[in-house]
Amino acid sequence: MKTIPLNDIDLNDRRFCISYPLEDEALTGSIGEIGIVQPVLLLDASPLVTITGFRRITSAKKLGLANIPAIIKKVRADEALLLSIHDNLGRGLNMVEKAYALEKMAGAGFSRQKIFGIMALLSLNPHEKVLGSFVAIANEEKPLKDFIVRHGASMKNIEYLLKFDAQERKGIISLLSPLHITDSLLREILEMLILMKIRKGAVNLRGLHTSSDGRDLKARLKKKNYPILSSMEKKFLAVKQRCALPPHIDIKVDPFFEKEYIDILLKIKSENDVKAAMEKLKAILEDGYIRSILELTQG
Repeated sequence: MKTIPLNDIDLNDRRFCISYPLEDEALTGSIGEIGIVQPVLLLDASPLVTITGFRRITSAKKLGLANIPAIIKKVRADEALLLSIHDNLGRGLNMVEKAYALEKMAGAGFSRQKIFGIMALLSLNPHEKVLGSFVAIANEEKPLKDFIVRHGASMKNIEYLLKFDAQERKGIISLLSPLHITDSLLREILEMLILMKIRKGAVNLRGLHTSSDGRDLKARLKKKNYPILSSMEKKFLAVKQRCALPPHIDIKVDPFFEKEYIDILLKIKSENDVKAAMEKLKAILEDGYIRSILELTQG
């Protein structure tokens, strides 16, 4: 191990870098407190080239450090890239980092057998189509990459995002970034946006940026995509409100009113609860409320 001046390293050469993002506040804080514990790995060249340790070097530069502990290794470029990938496997790579690893391997001319072997290590399906999707991610714009990492987007949702053109994605990411949304809710929202694009030929985000959260956004998209459905939902909620159901009774319908039946849910703790529920159901049946709801579900 040697102590190397940062000025001796080509900080712009990132051919072996798969880390994303490079900025790491926790790491910078740690280095500022106790210094760099693990040396970086450098390629023996003039100037020196980083193989592993890009985040440590970024933090060192931010802290104004002049020198950095390093190990210098003389290897071929393809061997250096594999060293970088394998060195990072232990910490668990995010989707963008996996994309960088595969895109760099493809660009360096590695065989499909070698690339598919790394894909298996990354818990990815070793398939040409999957490889193509990850190469596309590596070449996408920064806002999309940041969104993928911040929200921990699944491959399915990333593929959905890639269905939109660059301008549409920019608007969608701007819309979604402030919201805290689960991956499943993100999938539902993206599916509705795709449906909007198919039906109307464009993605109309007007009136959606004031959404309070992901569920509110989903509800607004539902109204945009299904105006008739929204009207039916309003009618159903109005009838349900008139029923004045107690907490232990609930009536549910299919969200898209595609099923002709309704669900009546009861929370029962005693025989008296059963009697009270039956009396309430009999009352709303006689008042015609059940019939009104069935008319909505049966068209």
